[in-house]
Amino acid sequence: MGSYKRKIHKFNWIFILGLLMSLLVSTLHAQDAEETAQATQEWRKKPGFSLRFGTYMPSLNTKLRLDSERLGRGTEIDFEDTLQLDRSPVIARGDAEVPIASWLGLDLGFYIINRKNTRVIDRDIQVGDTIFNLNQTVNTKFNTTYLRTNFKFYIIRKPRLDFGVWAGANVAFLNFSLQAQELGETFSEGRDVWAPIPAIGVHASYSLFRNFYVFGKAGYFYYGLSDNLKFNNWSLDINVNYYFYKFLGIGATYEYNRAKLNGEFSDLSGEFVNRLGGFQFYLVIGF
Repeated sequence: MGSYKRKIHKFNWIFILGLLMSLLVSTLHAQDAEETAQATQEWRKKPGFSLRFGTYMPSLNTKLRLDSERLGRGTEIDFEDTLQLDRSPVIARGDAEVPIASWLGLDLGFYIINRKNTRVIDRDIQVGDTIFNLNQTVNTKFNTTYLRTNFKFYIIRKPRLDFGVWAGANVAFLNFSLQAQELGETFSEGRDVWAPIPAIGVHASYSLFRNFYVFGKAGYFYYGLSDNLKFNNWSLDINVNYYFYKFLGIGATYEYNRAKLNGEFSDLSGEFVNRLGGFQFYLVIGF
């Protein structure tokens, strides 16, 4: 009889403890659901789809050395210093974010930088198979079109915080030429090439206040397996968006990119270094 009572007493304690645990789990679950609901109401999540149109004001530094099989190593040219191309143009730019799935999205961008200048050079310059002589008047054109396509993978998705990794490329279409005339003879050299500038890295976004978002990404890429081609690139951007009316907002971006190519690629043989960084101010439409 005593053994039976002990069993009943033990069973009662197990039942009570199980009930308390169930109540605790239910309370925690309800509290978490309430906090999530409150957070969703208080912190509007950053829109997944957005279009940004605005003005980009980059600071440029472009260096090129174009070698020749006949003349050997070319002259390193700083297009902004040696040829006095505009270092700080003001251009139109468009960007977009497109959600594909809860864990995947697209980051897109497009802009064109066209520059030209005429200058009397103060030294001899060898560009590929052409030598431009001291005191020649050189007409320079350097046009670049950038098309950015990045895939963003999400690891953490919270009401106020997103975090993940990304991979993609900023495809650059380059068209440059140098031309001069002297004693009826024309000196000309140029290239029309395109090159993908890849990178991989991390991205994140955070809601500081309601309808106020900070987001950005950083990336890097290096290729050096071949003696004939070495390439490195790193990029960084920081963005701030504020939505003042439902789907309409304003924003600002600071972006920096540096790419260096050394070796033989397409019609280029030599070295190419391109740095650009600056602010963009834009109108954003987001859903």
